[in-house]
Order: sequence, then structure tokens, then C-alpha cells
Amino acid sequence: MTNDYDNVDVLFSHHLSVEAVTNFFLDMDASRQEPDVTPLKLQKLLYFAQANYLASTDQRLFDENLEAFRHGPVVYKTYQRYMNINQILVAREVSPAVETARVPEDVEHFLAAIWDKYKDFSAGQLRNLTHLQDPWLHNYEEGSYRTVIPDDELRGYFRHKVPASERVFHEAVALVPAGFIESLDEDAIAAQMRDFWA
Repeated sequence: MTNDYDNVDVLFSHHLSVEAVTNFFLDMDASRQEPDVTPLKLQKLLYFAQANYLASTDQRLFDENLEAFRHGPVVYKTYQRYMNINQILVAREVSPAVETARVPEDVEHFLAAIWDKYKDFSAGQLRNLTHLQDPWLHNYEEGSYRTVIPDDELRGYFRHKVPASERVFHEAVALVPAGFIESLDEDAIAAQMRDFWA
């Protein structure tokens, strides 16, 4: 049996910069009474955002790759930017180029859902969670450097192995139980639609 979900062409690509997504999370954190986003926690938020977006829409949220590092998945560009910061990131740097690159409303809702799901996890808890997941497990090798985690692995793992209750979905994606579509009576639906539009 084929999986119709894999054949759906969903076009949600906004080609966001990783900085725009980073700034969204840092802004959310700055509004908390006790901000706690460290560079490590930020990396894991980016991982969960990219992986869930890929699984939900079949598109990347941002264009940068995720790479398998010792402490979990990393966006190298973001890693370089914050690698010498060990304290909590209380405020973000305001760059005019990034400031004008607001995230679209649908992405804002999606990122807010990611934030709500993971904001209360510590950096260490998120690190440990990523270390239990196949995308990191299958791509990290001690001593290796900058191994890219393929989109297909992220998409497949989050789509097929992570329970729906543990995922975050784009607001335009509807979940239906397996076999539901096949169980629908097309004639009954057509009759109901005729009656509705009559």
C-alpha cells in the first residue's frame, strides 16, 4: 500500500534565514520572566523546528543544513555566531537586514507551537532528547567533523517514527487516522454536497 501523505505536494517554502528563526526564539525567550536560551538550547530549538517543518510540509523552514555534532544537531552558521557565549542569551543583536525579515504569519504560528512545546526543557534535556533520535544517532561519529544530517532522514524519522502527539504540525496540515480517507463513501459525500449546495 502506498502512503498518500508522501505524494502530497505542499508548498510552504518561505526560504527564511536561520537568523530570522533564531531571532523569533530569542524574542520569545526575552519576554519570559527568566530567560534561559543558551547557545545549546537554541541549536536544539532550531533542530526541532526544521525537523517538524520538514515532516509537516515537505519543505525546509530555513536553508541551512543541520549537522551532527558531539552535543547534538547544530546549524553551523549559528554555532559559529554564538560559539564563544556560554551564558544565557538574554537579548539578540538587532541587524537591519534581519529586522526587516519578519517571519510570515503561518510560520509565526508554527514557531510559537515549537516554542510552547520545548521552552520549559533545559538545554541538557533537549540535548539528551536529540541523542535518542535516529537523525543524530545515524549521522554522528566520534571524531567526525560537520556531517550533514540529510533532510530525508529528518523528514522520515519525524513523519513515521515520532508519535503525532510529540510532533508540531504546520497549521495548514490536517491529520486524519490511517484508513479514514479510504473509508469514506464517495456517493454519500456527493449526495451531501448536492443537498448542501441546492
